[in-house]
Amino acid sequence: MASVLSNQLTHNATFSVIVPVYNAAKTVERCVDSLVRSGGADLQVVLIEDCSKDNSWEVCQRLAEKYPTVIALHNECNRGVSYTRNRGLETATGEYLLFCDSDDYWEERYVDTFRAVVKAGHDFAICGYVNHDEVASGRTDVIGFEKAETISLRSNLKSIQDKTLLQQLWNKLFRADIVREKGVRFDESISIGEDLRFILDYIRLGDVQSVTLIDQPLYHYMRDQAGSLMYRVGYESIEEPLKNMAALYRLMGMAEDEIRSHIDTQRRRQIASYAYLIMHNMGMSRRERKRLIVALDANRGKEIYRSIRKFYYKEKLAKVLKR
Repeated sequence: MASVLSNQLTHNATFSVIVPVYNAAKTVERCVDSLVRSGGADLQVVLIEDCSKDNSWEVCQRLAEKYPTVIALHNECNRGVSYTRNRGLETATGEYLLFCDSDDYWEERYVDTFRAVVKAGHDFAICGYVNHDEVASGRTDVIGFEKAETISLRSNLKSIQDKTLLQQLWNKLFRADIVREKGVRFDESISIGEDLRFILDYIRLGDVQSVTLIDQPLYHYMRDQAGSLMYRVGYESIEEPLKNMAALYRLMGMAEDEIRSHIDTQRRRQIASYAYLIMHNMGMSRRERKRLIVALDANRGKEIYRSIRKFYYKEKLAKVLKR
């Protein structure tokens, strides 16, 4: 049996937050402190540690001992983030579900702001976030909505996605009864786009018609680990994110022939984007980068590789000349 540390498995709280933990010994305490400070006794915190290589489990145990609202669970072997979140869904007892990554943190008013949404009787809400890019640029960007409002969801899905506010779990409020009764779960067979697939399934299966937009950046997203998207692309079929796009278009009411046309365009863009990210992944050997880029397109893979390699070296030369 996997380990569990808490006497609060049936903790009576309005909100449950699911936090997958992997190699986060240095950050999970900051994360949990911010969650508890924001939600108090009305927030059940479910930590699921996924067999980290550091002492994350020891830190999780200590946090469960420190806070009565924190549950700490430990997977018996490394299972990945989708399995880990699904286990959190099975454990959470709150009426509403929230998500947080173990290296991120909340603003203190996070739960109070979503509580106002709950009191108004809404099924789905999205807030803005602060993006801390500590890997590439060192920039801090605020991403959010211009005003607070409740709007039709289906007709605004694309605009929300274009603002990069649809794809993430951690800036959203979900009704737990919809998730439980409709069997909304994370697809454990994929590792890119699983968040968006869960969100689209929630909207479709729950027949969610409206969304409340919160014009505050309440979540702090720390892009400071090599496990980010750039370091994982190439190892999974490019068709998976395209399935998400097709599901998005169907929710918008788009006809199937129009969807096919849009997906063809998206596939070309996706291939170009993946090729760029793979070529710039210094964690891969040159041979591996070439293999993955060529595999992106059965007909034009070698041509794409030659083109992106040429661009890559031009880019490197330009940086040298700029110094």
